[in-house]
Amino acid sequence: MTYRDKQVIVLGAGRSGVASAEFLRRRGATVRMYDDRLLTDQGEELFCHAYDFAVISPGIPPSIRAVTRLKECGVPILSELDLAYINSPSRHIVAISGTNGKTTTCRILFEMLSDKYPTHLVGNIGVPFIGEVESIDKKDVIVAEVSSFQIEQSSCFRPEIAALTNLGEDHLDRHKSAERYREIKKSLLLKAKKRVINADDPHQSAMNGVRYSARDRGADFAFINRKIIFEEKEYPLPEHSRGAGFDLDFLCAFAVASSFCGAKKSFCDVYDRVKIPSYRYEYIGELEGAKVYNDSKATNIDATLFAASLLNGSAAIILGGSDKGEDYARLMKGLENRADRFYLVGANAGDMYLAAKEGMREKCRLMSDLDSCVRDFAQDPLEILLLSPASASFDCYRNYEERGKCFDEIVRKYRAAD
Repeated sequence: MTYRDKQVIVLGAGRSGVASAEFLRRRGATVRMYDDRLLTDQGEELFCHAYDFAVISPGIPPSIRAVTRLKECGVPILSELDLAYINSPSRHIVAISGTNGKTTTCRILFEMLSDKYPTHLVGNIGVPFIGEVESIDKKDVIVAEVSSFQIEQSSCFRPEIAALTNLGEDHLDRHKSAERYREIKKSLLLKAKKRVINADDPHQSAMNGVRYSARDRGADFAFINRKIIFEEKEYPLPEHSRGAGFDLDFLCAFAVASSFCGAKKSFCDVYDRVKIPSYRYEYIGELEGAKVYNDSKATNIDATLFAASLLNGSAAIILGGSDKGEDYARLMKGLENRADRFYLVGANAGDMYLAAKEGMREKCRLMSDLDSCVRDFAQDPLEILLLSPASASFDCYRNYEERGKCFDEIVRKYRAAD
């Protein structure tokens, strides 16, 4: 599709915005970009009548004045996801979303399908879909990680298959309520030609579709004694486990891949081949005899509650960061009997402390930064130290990766001082 002589405005100058602008310019469009930091104050200066359409990046809230003004002026607005979908030669798109585990599930699914088809891994995983469109052929398969922001903005994206790993609550600072957040996520399933449903998740279990479960033997894909059961056939996984979370993500990917091209024993061969992304309950060694885990990717309450459920021994958990509007009373209640000490750090540390019941507050220590948490632990160690913030990182860091890297470096520093 050509965009020659089209006048386009791109809102957002992150990866998706830059990739959208570059794609459109290669197709002949004249593109004007607006950086996220300027959006709030520049809404009245957009000269809306000059644009044939606008492209909005996932991080731009649809309620911002610039977007509202574009709509008032009748400028059509496309999301980056829609722009990519319209221009993609292939409709073999498998979309994965959910509160937690979607990146790992996408990586597993990519490994499964790429053994059989030319496969592209795109989306919220860090590779904008629009940036890959020109390298996609008609018969290629696209594995897309899709965020709630992308789903909310999209009007025409229709994947061949869609699945949600799980539905907790996240990004309430943007979506305003857990109910709204979950409805946005579930709308992805409604847009797909075929749905793959987590039958163990109460927020999606009532929906129709291909069902997978680690509890229900009657599900289409059941996980029993380290075997996936499908149509009375068994697909055994390796005896050792890479963790309960990984196994559930693997089950989801197996169900999706099988729904796409039929179940294959070769899918199980990728179990050990998949590289788990960093900072997801990652064991990083010992400090003063204690095991240390880096779970910086836990940017919401449900991720931290899951991580805490894996603890086996006396433990300290580092919590806190920037606020996303979540219910810290739910967090602290869920953690009450999971650890012996809680380090609270970051912009929302005080809110977490106040959300804890009086008896639990005795286990809480308010700290100034990650370094002070690790230093205090090294002086008074338990069996386990876990960083699992239940919060975004934007109060002190650019993203959870930078926070995770910083934590690794701090632990190495105090380990060297042993």
